[in-house]
Formats: sequence, structure tokens, C-alpha cells
Amino acid sequence: MSGGLGALLGGLFRPGKAQASEQAQPGIITLDDPRYERFFAARAQVWSTIGTVDDDVIAYLISPEFQGAPAWPTNRQAFRTVRPAGSLIIVSDGLSDLFVDTDSQEPGFGCEVFIECPDLAGAQFADIRSSWQFDLIETLARNVAHLGGIQAPIRQHGIFSMELPAPATMPAHWLTQRGTVGALINVTVPGRPSYIEIDQDVEIRLVALTILLPDETEYVVAGGAERRADIAQRLVSSGTGLASPANRRSMLA
Repeated sequence: MSGGLGALLGGLFRPGKAQASEQAQPGIITLDDPRYERFFAARAQVWSTIGTVDDDVIAYLISPEFQGAPAWPTNRQAFRTVRPAGSLIIVSDGLSDLFVDTDSQEPGFGCEVFIECPDLAGAQFADIRSSWQFDLIETLARNVAHLGGIQAPIRQHGIFSMELPAPATMPAHWLTQRGTVGALINVTVPGRPSYIEIDQDVEIRLVALTILLPDETEYVVAGGAERRADIAQRLVSSGTGLASPANRRSMLA
């Protein structure tokens, strides 16, 4: 689905809220708040320092929250694609929007999540949308919404780990015996922004999902924070960093 923020926000009021929105209450945020455009542009500007940002976004004809998925700050649930040289990033776009129909001044869940996929460099829209990499970042974004944000585990642990359901097309060698895919959340690398500063007192965290091979997942599960840090350091030292190449070797081999 293509188009800018205005096109995507059009008609996205929650059911039952239209009348209230037409008679806007003082202090209640509505979708014509200019900060939505400002947040949208600020996110695009930071990603443009990393690579070419595609004009088209991955979005939905019907918002997933109407089909049982966790709600985002507005009904708009979308993902951008960013193209650094020789790679591709799929990043959520909207987790950090203001909560519509509230008076909260917080930037949504305070973050956007992304996965970097060198194997998708040069891929076209349809192939990206149908990829297992997109399925993984979509699942993480839904977890962020379900949990009400992931700021607490990031503050507590810096890098934390998760096991996500394996997409149907996920290469088998990534799957644990439980049929899951392990991942480190919030690996950072020098030279890549980990925040977007919207205003002086409003920051949005950019959170990477980095997939783990089964032996790495078990190593991390058995050892906690020390082993998470160890695997993250090995990934950075190897040049893989926060990216998720489909055919990389284990850091424990």
C-alpha cells in the first residue's frame, strides 16, 4: 500500500469515537493534530541518513486490531522499507505515534522496531511483504503493542532475548526444538542511530531484532545477561552487528 501519512490516517478513527472526535474535547488528541505529520517526517528523516527510504509503506486495508491483533496508538499500523547499500531494513512506523482520543503526550510505546536483512537487498515490495523477515518484525511489533511497550526490559537489561513463533517459510536451520526463533532485542552498533529526537524532551528509541541460531538461543537461555552480552559482542566483532543474514554461521562454532 502506498501513500503518505495523510492518506493512511484518513478514516482511521476507532469505532464509536467518530462522534466524540467531531466534538473534540479540549486536550484530547485527534488525528488532525500536526504532531502526527511531524513524528512521521522525523522518523523518515533519520532513516534517510542510513539509506534510501521507499515511498511506499507496508500497511493493511483493514487495521489488524479489528481482527484481534493488539492495538497501536492509532488504527494505522504500517512498516517502512529502508535501503542501505547492500542491505534492506524493515521498520515499524506508528508504534511511536501519539495515542489518539487520549490526552497523553507520550510518543505511543516510545519506540519503533526493525530488522536488517542483507538477503533482501534489492527486493521488490511483494517479496518483502511475503518474506519471513517481515513476519518476524510484524510479530515483534505486535508483542510491543501487547506489552504496552518494551522500555522496562530495555532499561533493566539493555539487550534482552525473546523466542518468537517461527514463520512458515523460515529456513529450518534457524528453528529451535520448540519450533521457535530466538532473537536478541536492542543490539546497537557504532554509527547507527538508536534514538530519534522529535523535540527536546521527546525521544523515540529504534530497537533492532537480531535473530539467533538454535545453539546461540540455548546458550543465551542458559546463561542470562552475561551470555546475551557475549553473543551481542561476537556479532558486532564479526561484522554482522545487528543484522540478520539468512545464512550466517553460529557465533559459537
